[in-house]
Amino acid sequence: MSSVPMSCVDVVWKGNCRDPKVRYRLLSYLHRLAHLSDGYLRQGERPQLSLVGEGHTPPRPNIEVVDEVLSGPIMISSAIAPHPERLVARAREAGLSVTEPDDGSPHVIMLDEVLLRGLDFKLFDPRDLHPDDNRMSFVFVECPEHHFLDGRLVGVTKKDGEVHLAEPRLRLQTYLEDWTDCLFSWTRFFVVGDFWWQRHEELQGYADYRGVFEELQTTRGSDEAMEATFDAVLSTFTQHAEHGIDEVRSLAKAGKA
Repeated sequence: MSSVPMSCVDVVWKGNCRDPKVRYRLLSYLHRLAHLSDGYLRQGERPQLSLVGEGHTPPRPNIEVVDEVLSGPIMISSAIAPHPERLVARAREAGLSVTEPDDGSPHVIMLDEVLLRGLDFKLFDPRDLHPDDNRMSFVFVECPEHHFLDGRLVGVTKKDGEVHLAEPRLRLQTYLEDWTDCLFSWTRFFVVGDFWWQRHEELQGYADYRGVFEELQTTRGSDEAMEATFDAVLSTFTQHAEHGIDEVRSLAKAGKA
């Protein structure tokens, strides 16, 4: 009997985009992906009784549109930048508090307040093997008074009254690895020029995808190439999702036989 691959890999990404118009353009595309993923997620949802009262946390929405000012303490990992040491040096020059954890983890920059805008959404996986590591964060810091932080991509964690901002990360099943390289390559080529990610290697797959994008851009123009290649990103995600659903169903039937 065949089995669904269970191997997984962590992918981390970061980037800096200080132009609001460029950020909004990127987010407009990513909303299409978020809603596509949400459609598959809703197919598998089961009705649940509403739990009201102390100790019950409402389920996190599949799609979160982030547009909020958060008050401190705001703890920002220096790992949100490709060169953390430079970010730390800039923060100290600006008079911000910087701490160095004893465990050797990245430095932490402290802010009293921060404005965050962007999109955070759950990525569909028919097996749902990693419910705590299955979200894509494209949330940007808006902090023009500290330009070295302004426009940085972050993942947001709120815990015990503190806000932690670190590099976004995701745990991927094998079937989405190549697809993620395509999405991230599209982001780097067409929108955020310093967008960076690491799966097994830094910028994995980018050299191959860049050649395809350059050819399309030359023959069809930048806007049309951007649109056509993102349509391909969505189409490929759909193919992977449908294939994954079919595999899970086949396994379920085999288990009942």
